[in-house]
Amino acid sequence: MKSLFLYFLFLAQFSFGQLNIVPASAPNVCDGTAAFNNPSAIIQTSITWYGNGAIIATNTYQIGNLCQGNYTVSYVQGNPAGGLDSLSAFFIIGNGANPCSTLNATLTAVPSATQTSNNGELYSSVTGGNPPYMYMWSTGETTQNVANLMPGNTYCLIVYDMAGCSFQVCEFVDAVNSTMGDTLVLNNANCGPASSGLFTQELEDCNFDFNACNNAFMSTAMMINIDTLQTQWNFIDTNGVATYYTVNFNVPNALMYTCLNLQFTLFCSVKSLDVKTIVVNDAAQLSGVNEIVKNPFNVINPMGNELNVQFDEVTSGTIRLYNMNAQLVKTQSLSSVQQATIATTNLPAGTYFFQLEVGSTVYTQKVIK
Repeated sequence: MKSLFLYFLFLAQFSFGQLNIVPASAPNVCDGTAAFNNPSAIIQTSITWYGNGAIIATNTYQIGNLCQGNYTVSYVQGNPAGGLDSLSAFFIIGNGANPCSTLNATLTAVPSATQTSNNGELYSSVTGGNPPYMYMWSTGETTQNVANLMPGNTYCLIVYDMAGCSFQVCEFVDAVNSTMGDTLVLNNANCGPASSGLFTQELEDCNFDFNACNNAFMSTAMMINIDTLQTQWNFIDTNGVATYYTVNFNVPNALMYTCLNLQFTLFCSVKSLDVKTIVVNDAAQLSGVNEIVKNPFNVINPMGNELNVQFDEVTSGTIRLYNMNAQLVKTQSLSSVQQATIATTNLPAGTYFFQLEVGSTVYTQKVIK
């Protein structure tokens, strides 16, 4: 009795598409079938079935009435990284049981530390078939896993079982993203020569997505008693979603009328990969314990079709308005004024940050529309 030999050739990074094969019931009976077992991941219009080199069907997840012989199917499917993979599977319709249908292999890549270092790794996982397995890598190695791989290359593995079945899978090895290190440092305003030292505080939050941080800065600062400065720090992710942290700094009373350099560290001690610490540097200009808010202006909040600002004294400088993605949406220069107006009719509803820059000092306040 002739056995079915099944061989898959995967040309891209992710290998989810597999076929369920039913062999022909007899040597001269054309009742074999082939079908995808995960059609939801495959673009139907990309499917083309071939028999003996000729197209025998398109745009269908399954095909029947197959005689004994060699067949191929090509198709496109999505992968978890958001791209598309072009794949091709070769199979044989035989007569009788299929000893190769359960053999499967997957690869897990560990990226290289840099673009020039050869310390990437690939780990294989093999299931089904008839173990023990034999491994043949495109590098010539015959171990289950391989190391010392250069980034920017695709490596392939063919797995053989004791029944003579084989399965091939390929994986791309990249370098660690250069923007993802152990610590991400974000620098904002500073006091310059008027600095009164650096005041630090830290907080652990393992629920925060450290790798998705797009920007972070201090938005408000106010004295809540004679030696405690209460601040709010805004962390904006790559989707524009903001996370807020309220942090208290112990500040000596003697520094109540000065500019302070502040540093807030957000970390997660249990993270082991990519960014696990974010250090944010910013500055606060204090004007005395008797003033609740440090900013020398008042704004109408929430704002409507315009943002109205009243300054405590005649002011020259620059005012800016940022959206939640830290993108500048409005800017205006001031010259000896005590009030100003920013048109906001064309801005969508949401949260914004109003900023006043006077000389080397920057004041920030959150505003809502």
